[in-house]
Amino acid sequence: MRVLSADLWAPAPGQVITWDVTPRPGFVPTSATPTYNQRNHLLGAHAGEPSVWITAAFDVDGPVDRDALEAAFRDLVAAHPGLRVEAVRRPAPQAVGLVRHDAAGLAWHRHDGPVTRTADDTREHLAAELSRRCAPFGYPAFLPAAVSRPDRSTVVLGMDHLHTDAWSTTVVVDELAARYAEHAGEGGPVGRGGPAELPTAAGPPFVGADDPRLATWHGFLRDRGWALPTFPLPLGVPDGKRAPQRTVVRPLADAATADAVAGRARSAGASTSAAVLVTLARAVADLGGPATLETLLPVHTRGDDAARRAVGWHTTTVPLRIETGDDADGALAATGKALRAARELAAVPLEQVVETLPGPLRFPRVDIFQVSYLDYRRLPGHAASAGRAAHHVSAATRADDLQVWVSRTDEGIAVRARMPRTPTAVATVDAVLARWSELLTTLAG
Repeated sequence: MRVLSADLWAPAPGQVITWDVTPRPGFVPTSATPTYNQRNHLLGAHAGEPSVWITAAFDVDGPVDRDALEAAFRDLVAAHPGLRVEAVRRPAPQAVGLVRHDAAGLAWHRHDGPVTRTADDTREHLAAELSRRCAPFGYPAFLPAAVSRPDRSTVVLGMDHLHTDAWSTTVVVDELAARYAEHAGEGGPVGRGGPAELPTAAGPPFVGADDPRLATWHGFLRDRGWALPTFPLPLGVPDGKRAPQRTVVRPLADAATADAVAGRARSAGASTSAAVLVTLARAVADLGGPATLETLLPVHTRGDDAARRAVGWHTTTVPLRIETGDDADGALAATGKALRAARELAAVPLEQVVETLPGPLRFPRVDIFQVSYLDYRRLPGHAASAGRAAHHVSAATRADDLQVWVSRTDEGIAVRARMPRTPTAVATVDAVLARWSELLTTLAG
């Protein structure tokens, strides 16, 4: 799976095919409960924030079999309740809510669109359609599409973040590819379960008021003056302002280096993700940042095999302090311990954290400094992803902070970094990424 943003996407030209999905009259959706992440996302959209879509894309041989692909899309939506939720506006104080549609109540209409001539034309056309069709309010907040070519075509499913997370894109690619092959007569039965077998995203139950994990969350925020973390090096964006997004995608370590880093981490009682995090913290410190890096870490909430195959926003967020120290192995071991403790905080609902603060949570910037790590080798469909040219493509919007997504694949460790497009941010982040890569090589020995 290659992770990038729309500004770096280069889909080959061809005929663009899209589908409209509309609720049929007479089918009444049922009420659904948004998670904390979904609710915050919808409140941002309600206030005018731009669409935040995530696209799963992969290649198939030959021109698109339109009937087979439509059947595959229909099956996918029927099988995943997370793809059948609709965001609706509510009276105050709720402001936003969710309803869920029945798959039998959805009508599908195909549109054979324009034939593009260049990769730039294709990207611009798809990005415009995705931004228009994947806005969260109204149904659907996703766009089934394809770019058909005589030799090799691209299947696209763009989804507002309401419907998906990074893990889900791998499920979408794997399942759509299998269903398409089955309907096109190229594969055996898919054997996927129906909607009842696949869970919807849901937060954990509230913990006791004296739970030490809740106290840890409060302590992290109290030490920050009840403010969420921001990247500690200059990015050149004045307070209250945002800039067009710049995206950088680059390798941090090749496969051999990544394997050596993993071995070094194991010997220190830590994980590869801990090694990635501590070397990032060290890179920031080496360039003038603090000795302790504070960030937020998205973690998945998929607790069983059914959840592993579910499409939806199955993540929460935990706080993390990374101490750099002078001894590399000691810092690695400490980060491994801190990371394990941080992941235990996923059991505390974010709404409970916020509701029990003594004062309002502060947002110094619109974006939050966060670092995501995902080992794609452990996710559904990884073995086939390279042959399918699988891509995770995110919208390019505006930014006022740094956000980082780290991917581990068979090729090694890579990063996608999202930041403001300012001269200061360019210089700062490029220097951090270069130093980060150097430190991983050094850690590998």
